[in-house]
Amino acid sequence: MATVSTSTFTNAGVGSGLDLETLITNLVSAERSPTETRLTTKQSTLTTQLSAVGTFKATLANVQSKLAALQSGGTLATLTATSSDESIFTATASSSATRGSYDVEVVNLARANKQASSAFASSSTSLGAGDVQISVGSSAFTVTLDSSANTLTDLKNAINDSSNNTGVTATIINESGGARLLLTSNDTGTDHQISVNSSLISFTETQAAQDAHIRVDGYDVYSGSNTVDDAIDGVSINLQKAQAGTTETLNLALDNSSAKSAIQTFVTAYNAAMTTMAALTKYDPDSNTAAALNGDAMVRGAQSTLRNLVGGSFSGAGTYQYLSQLGITTETDGTLTIDDDKLSTALDADSGSVQKLFGGDDGLAAQLDTAIGRLVDDGGLVEARQDALQSRLDDISDQFDQLDTRMTSVEARYRAQFTALDTLISSMQTTSDFLTTQLKQIEAIGTYASSSSSS
Repeated sequence: MATVSTSTFTNAGVGSGLDLETLITNLVSAERSPTETRLTTKQSTLTTQLSAVGTFKATLANVQSKLAALQSGGTLATLTATSSDESIFTATASSSATRGSYDVEVVNLARANKQASSAFASSSTSLGAGDVQISVGSSAFTVTLDSSANTLTDLKNAINDSSNNTGVTATIINESGGARLLLTSNDTGTDHQISVNSSLISFTETQAAQDAHIRVDGYDVYSGSNTVDDAIDGVSINLQKAQAGTTETLNLALDNSSAKSAIQTFVTAYNAAMTTMAALTKYDPDSNTAAALNGDAMVRGAQSTLRNLVGGSFSGAGTYQYLSQLGITTETDGTLTIDDDKLSTALDADSGSVQKLFGGDDGLAAQLDTAIGRLVDDGGLVEARQDALQSRLDDISDQFDQLDTRMTSVEARYRAQFTALDTLISSMQTTSDFLTTQLKQIEAIGTYASSSSSS
């Protein structure tokens, strides 16, 4: 909002001696004030409402972000994998796993192939110049020793530093009988067998490559590594120790602790939303003060919709069809409370029904997501309200600009009028001074004539 400056005009009152500048300023301010006050009040109200609508949108979006964990495939359906002996194996389950119990026998672990060279006097023994070709499985690479760098140490460094290395690590073992070069495959399993082709050095296998071997419910499963991902859908079995002939149990069950945490997180966000909406629409009779969105139909409608959904029934859920049956009840202010013991009992007794109540196709999470989405998603009701409020604020900004332009014209009009008045007063003052002078002259002549005749 611009402020009109009188400094751009010629100062009035010079001719008359009157304080016309102050008079003009006060007249312009008096004419501007009612409109400016009205626009400022309206602008403040709309700005407050726009901020409140943003808060309303944010609190509902927060609730919506917590619904994914309650829907199908979310945290509510997370399985936990438990081994009866974690010194033999551990396991983790993904969202694609299903509940069940399995007998697992770890027959043997996967091992990396190792090849040791014949013994040399020391690591600085010269091998001579030439090529050393090393194969790891079906991939091979070659290192070349020249006449200036061809010791056992040089070969080790050449292998480890080669940009073409296909998966082997070289180490020097210093034993009492001399130095040996040990080659170890970087990966376990029979697909990573090492072989060496060179006239400079020969190797002997010291540890055969071996695949991991487990039996799941009596069925043989082999893996190139000690992490077996394809034995049971959605389950990764991490082998720790082989113990052939001993069967341990792998149990896949719902992770009720994670389920409770997801439900609690949702309830916390829901309660924050209900509290925020109540604050945005409240009226304080003691101070006769209404909140920014008091009586707002959109917010009132959202409160009613959310309360109806959480208090409604879900007939396709099975054992549990109401949140209250899970120990989740609605307080008088619309917030939810959780009876932890009752929720735990419900999850232990029929976790599948709990999942359906929240995560079914027509469950609470899906219905809430749809209802909230109509409000906060792109093109939703909140965005339309924000656009409308912003449009009104833009209009007020235009009205401020128009007021500034009009007040500039008003000041110019007052200045022209008072300048004319100032000029008139100045002219009249000049005339008055002239007449006064003439009268004084006439009076002087009369006095002189009178004194002459009497003498």
